[in-house]
Amino acid sequence: MKIVIADGMHEADYIIGFFNNKDNDLVIINEDPEACKYLSDKNDLPVMLGRCTRENELIAAGAENCDIFVALSEDDYKNYVACKSAKKVLNAKRCIATVLNPKNVSLFKTLGVDSVVCSTYLLGEQINNLSSVESMVNSLPLEDDKVLILELVITKHDKVLGKSLADINISDLGTISSILREDKVIIPNGQTILNEHDKILIVTTTENKKKILNIFKRTH
Repeated sequence: MKIVIADGMHEADYIIGFFNNKDNDLVIINEDPEACKYLSDKNDLPVMLGRCTRENELIAAGAENCDIFVALSEDDYKNYVACKSAKKVLNAKRCIATVLNPKNVSLFKTLGVDSVVCSTYLLGEQINNLSSVESMVNSLPLEDDKVLILELVITKHDKVLGKSLADINISDLGTISSILREDKVIIPNGQTILNEHDKILIVTTTENKKKILNIFKRTH
């Protein structure tokens, strides 16, 4: 897999370390000379000094026809321009941009950036999840945020405690893929009864997430 990593220092270093193996072809470009030296020395890889907003400099770095283009600049606008150039000129299959302003997450997605990452935005979403649902809920987004894997822990106050999956019947909303009970993994069927402390994994969509949480959430 060919991955282009544009700008960033410690974030870039982490991603390089994660994907630096024989299965991946890494192209690293950075406009900061100090970052170039740091990343090159740390990972024993060539790092090109160049601007990710300049198409000719991206081409000179060998960024064409990449599988993933990652823009890590601290300037949101630069990341947007870099991703648009990567899509339009470099034929990048997928573009990922980090942003500092959480308001730019939905904007950048609307403008065609495949994935947008913002730590403040993610923190806000997590706080919202914890405040809107009293039971413990984790969610893992997949496929451009269209599919979710929800992880719920059943408490003594939940509506579904003691009920069978056939009684709950969320087949129109998602699928309960597995249940973790006392360190044992259960592949459930319709007759499976939900016990307190059961940890269940539900595959669903973003549209159905709230409906499922309303079915499982506490009654008080």
